[in-house]
Amino acid sequence: MTAAGAAPAAAPPWGHGDPIVVFGDDWGGYVSTMQHLFRYIAVEYPVVWVNAIGHRPPSLNLADARRAIQKVKAMVRPRGVQPTFGLTGGGLPRAIIEPRGVLPWHGFGPVHALNTALLVRAIKERLAALGLTRPPVLVTGTPPSVGVVGQLGEAASIYVCMDDFLNFPGVSAKMIAPLERRLLQKVDALVATAESLTKSKFPASGQAFHLPQGVNYDHFSTPRPEPAEMASIPHPRIGFAGTVGGCCDLGLVRRIAETYPNCSVVLVGPITGDQAGMNELKLPNVHVLGLRPYSELPAYVQGFDVGIIPYVLNDWTKAVDSLKMLEYLAVGLPVVTSAMPEAAKYAHMVRVTHDDEAFIRAVGDAIPDNAPAARAARQAFASQHTWKKRAEVLLDIIGQQVARRHGVR
Repeated sequence: MTAAGAAPAAAPPWGHGDPIVVFGDDWGGYVSTMQHLFRYIAVEYPVVWVNAIGHRPPSLNLADARRAIQKVKAMVRPRGVQPTFGLTGGGLPRAIIEPRGVLPWHGFGPVHALNTALLVRAIKERLAALGLTRPPVLVTGTPPSVGVVGQLGEAASIYVCMDDFLNFPGVSAKMIAPLERRLLQKVDALVATAESLTKSKFPASGQAFHLPQGVNYDHFSTPRPEPAEMASIPHPRIGFAGTVGGCCDLGLVRRIAETYPNCSVVLVGPITGDQAGMNELKLPNVHVLGLRPYSELPAYVQGFDVGIIPYVLNDWTKAVDSLKMLEYLAVGLPVVTSAMPEAAKYAHMVRVTHDDEAFIRAVGDAIPDNAPAARAARQAFASQHTWKKRAEVLLDIIGQQVARRHGVR
């Protein structure tokens, strides 16, 4: 009860159980950083997820044609059970918005204005249909969403930056750069997976936070039966689980295979490298298995004896915090990685190498480093860096920004 004559205390501008609108990638396409985080946040907060709106205009090629077909199918698909990626625990978005009518030419003013109007209307309609009348928090991982910022009456807005999009393969830097500059002028805070991004993408608000990648620890640490196709591959196995191509140094992978002919080099993941690069891997002890579902990935990684991250060092990878680092450690593997700046924080747990010769030597040193005590120590370390803990940090940052914007102490 309030004192006589005193006005009732105003409701806080946002709090437990209030909505979060998220601009991410296509939910269920693959398990991305944003999806990892919001699986846990969705347990306690109603999340309205907006599927990908594009980072470049489409080209006339087969890959883009397939992508367009997938988006059309998603637009007409009835609402139903959302994928869980074979994971236990966590939650799912309350709703997923497929951005119907949104065109990927975001750099053209009239198109961007139309896209913004369509998105704002779709989000407001979905919030209303769900009975979510409180101001949402807006979290975006995509600069083309900048027009929506400030249009939802949001309690705060956060830009989660997972890559340097201006150097990211397949992204139109010409289109993204001005949109990202505007976004950084408008949002309440930046949250970045790489320390360097908190500096290169520093927002006008002055609020920049480093939130490293996490790991689904139970998913990777729980023992799985060995896949049949792995059973025939001889040990020791030097393994890579990730995209084969792009940032992956295929020349270094070939040299590793040639240096250790009695070992098997196993590559698990989508293949995006050009044919010339893939031809380098045509060796008898190299096994290119291709993409496997995330639900099955731990069984493959558990079959490795060493986990490698052989990345080319360039302007893109220098701002990459590799997801697979903690996934390898959750299995207990010794890890050898190229010297991306973000690897330095784990240098006491993994072998960080600065050139090809050092990388190759480190692989040889890592092969026998599989004693039970060493594996247990790596797993114990990884268990301290779960996505659940990362999600809790992100919620703390959101709470700080809501309080900061509204002058709540």
